[in-house]
Amino acid sequence: MNLDNFKSFAREQKKAIIVNLILWLYTRVSSKDQELNLSLQTQKDAAYKYALENGYQIELTFGSTYESASGDFTRKEFMKLISEIRSAKKKPFAILINTISRFSRSGGGGITLAHELVEDLGVHIIEVSTGKNTMTEEGKLEIYQGLLQSRKDNLDRLKITIPGMKKMLENGLSLGRPPRGYSHFGPRVKDHKFYSPVQRIEKNDDAPLIRKAWEMKLQGTSDNLIVIKLRDLGMKVTKQLLSKMWRNPFYCGVNVNALLGDKVVQGIWEPLVTEKEFFMVQEILEGHRYGYKNELSNTRRPLMGFILCDACGGKMSGYEVNKKGLHYYKCQKCADKTINADTTIKSKGAGAHDLFVDFLAKYQLAPEYLEPFKEQLKLTYNCLENETKSDEPILKKELDKLKIDLKNLQRKHALEGLDVELYQEFKSELDVKIKDVSHNLLKSQSIISNLQLHINTACKVSKNISNYWASGDQETKKRIQELVFPEGLILSVKNRVYLTKKVNSVFELVPHVSRLGEGLNENSHENISWLSPSVAGE
Repeated sequence: MNLDNFKSFAREQKKAIIVNLILWLYTRVSSKDQELNLSLQTQKDAAYKYALENGYQIELTFGSTYESASGDFTRKEFMKLISEIRSAKKKPFAILINTISRFSRSGGGGITLAHELVEDLGVHIIEVSTGKNTMTEEGKLEIYQGLLQSRKDNLDRLKITIPGMKKMLENGLSLGRPPRGYSHFGPRVKDHKFYSPVQRIEKNDDAPLIRKAWEMKLQGTSDNLIVIKLRDLGMKVTKQLLSKMWRNPFYCGVNVNALLGDKVVQGIWEPLVTEKEFFMVQEILEGHRYGYKNELSNTRRPLMGFILCDACGGKMSGYEVNKKGLHYYKCQKCADKTINADTTIKSKGAGAHDLFVDFLAKYQLAPEYLEPFKEQLKLTYNCLENETKSDEPILKKELDKLKIDLKNLQRKHALEGLDVELYQEFKSELDVKIKDVSHNLLKSQSIISNLQLHINTACKVSKNISNYWASGDQETKKRIQELVFPEGLILSVKNRVYLTKKVNSVFELVPHVSRLGEGLNENSHENISWLSPSVAGE
């Protein structure tokens, strides 16, 4: 057989001709220090030299910042590069990387992304420092092996750095960004104004408002109202941020971290709340978690979570006997602490609701003592006015800052040619903020301007407080309970009596005024000035 006759059927392997000479460049460093020592510029210079020598053209550059390669999807610039390639109609021939470790240190994750680029998207990877690339099967293998080696190098480095990080934490230092209200000063920071040769965690300008948020939470204020109050004072927060904040021991100077395991360390920073305050908030959160507040399905048991067991101090929950349609309150810890919610013919005594109405009546003002009560309210409202004025410096400071920001924006527009659309957008935002803060400042300065109206309203409520509760809906009942007794009431199930923990200062005046009023005539009010002018704030 003459095999030469079959040569025309042979499948000659033709060498691919590269038509697309466009490259995209990705550079990165893993720390701020590397960015400062011109490592990024060195990577760029090497990449442009490689492109020039090999006839390529660099069209786009990505990265140019410091991002940790231990996680691929957490790098904004890296994922921007991948996303752009996926969506581009005309894709680059390859991505230039100074060393393969700049692409990824995640191991398998990096190989998956590299495989997608090469096999699915037709975009190669070129390592500038060695010339290795994915244009051949051998080259692909070398690149993938390089990605695995980068992962191994990273793990070896962690074996050295993790003990040092744990030691830092055990010494009371912090890792990562501190929570709202604190600033991190140290040798490796993004902003140079926070540079310090040694780490310091210090309170910043947000700290007073964060502290105010904790104080409001301790008074039983809902997260919704706290968000609104902080917004009025110039701080934007979300309910999610507050929820996370209440559970963060950092605010009482305690360091917890996954590297420490179950070990808890005292931090070196100044706490914003005390240990007692922190755990009081945890109790409040526990109440929310078990549905003690605003649970619509328990409209027949408005005192649930509000009354406390006299034996153990725990919040009393409730239940319904479906067959009888009767509701009860009980202590979850003490088996014998159960009381009927409503008074019935067969009940052993008055129900918790009737007992509460009778107890609330003690803080109901008799008509003949209205005048002495009004005089004392003037003192309490004066105290409230002083408390409100304490917000003025914060608002004024925020207003001054916004005006400076607006002035700088106008200067940037006039002298540096800031884009008109961007200028108008930023200016509109600042104008709205300035208007809001100015309004809140004016409101804080005039909140007690109509003093007599506030006094008349307080007198009207005080005269009929028990009736308001008995006839009100679920929300009204809750508000009255928390208004008059902000820390709840202790219930002695055995004796069927309520004991007070704390009474709102306004209502606390009622029994004082009633007793004092017995020795006063209608026109004699000068002797009541000794009564406490403090007010709980509600």
